[in-house]
Amino acid sequence: MFGNINSAVTLLLAGSTFLTQSIVESKLVFAHYMVGSVDASTNHAQQDIDGAISVGFDAFALNVGSPGADWAKSTVQQLFDYAGSKPSFKLFFSFDFYADGDISQHQALFAQFKDHPAHLTYGPNNLPVVSSYSGGSVGPDTWRNFKTSNNVYLIPNPEQDGNYYSKPSAFFQSWDDAVDGVFSWETAWPDTSDTPVNVSSTKDQAVKSAADAAGKAYMMGLSSLQYKHCCGDSWYRAGETNLPERMEQILSVSPEFTEVITWNDAGESHYIGPCWPEGLTSEILQYGNSDTIPHSGWQSLIASFISAFKSGKTSVGAMTPPSNGKFAGALWYRGVLTSCSGDKPRGAGAAVDAVNYAVVLPSGSTGLSIRVTSGGQVLATRAVGAGLSYNSVGGMRTGAQKIELVDGRGNVLASASGSVNVGTSPTDGFCNYNYYVAGLQ
Repeated sequence: MFGNINSAVTLLLAGSTFLTQSIVESKLVFAHYMVGSVDASTNHAQQDIDGAISVGFDAFALNVGSPGADWAKSTVQQLFDYAGSKPSFKLFFSFDFYADGDISQHQALFAQFKDHPAHLTYGPNNLPVVSSYSGGSVGPDTWRNFKTSNNVYLIPNPEQDGNYYSKPSAFFQSWDDAVDGVFSWETAWPDTSDTPVNVSSTKDQAVKSAADAAGKAYMMGLSSLQYKHCCGDSWYRAGETNLPERMEQILSVSPEFTEVITWNDAGESHYIGPCWPEGLTSEILQYGNSDTIPHSGWQSLIASFISAFKSGKTSVGAMTPPSNGKFAGALWYRGVLTSCSGDKPRGAGAAVDAVNYAVVLPSGSTGLSIRVTSGGQVLATRAVGAGLSYNSVGGMRTGAQKIELVDGRGNVLASASGSVNVGTSPTDGFCNYNYYVAGLQ
């Protein structure tokens, strides 16, 4: 899991069954985890950790928006209690400054768990890791004081600093010893747009170059889409092939860390795991219910990406199915056409009536193709080969959606079928732009 372990530590622990998390130049992959209310009488926290381990994640980045709330402390405690029995999986805090801008509140919760065996540590000095969502407006002096007084390995999300994207070299001169690395959140998707648009890694490349020059680590975000319809706002950031495009970009840029956004954020629809209903409002469950709109079909693709990223691969052509399988893949689509007449989110103009797919095949795969069927009509048959292949096939029709992996003789080797037929009518007055996802089986 941890790549090159400090040689001195290795010698000291020779023969021991316990390995510390002193890590040198390892590539790690985290899942951003929204800390909500998790019923302690259930095994939901355990299911989340077991599920993340099965995908290949190294840790959850715990987004805590209400660090002083009893329900938040309860959920965090449940997660640490169970993670303590899973040596290969760790936890660390991602302070949510958008929800609570008081760093002292976050520090108080962090202090309770920083020495827990399940807390992720990193770097030559084996320090507890801390990250954040937002936090650039806090400023380098506050972060520097936090880092020094708490002795942490710090990877915040300081995008709000005016120099971060426009003058990244100047940013690192200013922040210098305040951070060990930085995390870019907003580059995981294209901006909201009235026309179709693709995600770009141009900003990532610029910040990564400046981070390298400053001797700092860099973390990129990997995500599927953003769609929110609650809390007085509604927006969409394109998700047609955002997930596989972003995989391609991350492998090419090759940062030290990747954070998948997210494991369980139903509110913004980019979850890949379960979103437990006890922690969600009825408003969010109208469009972000993981029981009726599951996204777990993306997990095999992400598992393939994680393996390639952590082994240093720089091309999606080098991706292979998990567990030496014959294939991995998924189909995804929105349940309504863009002609839906209900309330639409900002950025709805970027949406395309398309059936989207991605498939990973092992080395040497030849003569295979993906057949895309929409509303009973074959839209396209596209050749696929070794590594990751993906596409967004326009012309989606109402009705059932399906993809099939077929060989040169037309034999169906695997398929994925959507659980819900596409329609044109709104639900509860709005057009749901979340995705239905089905894994290739």
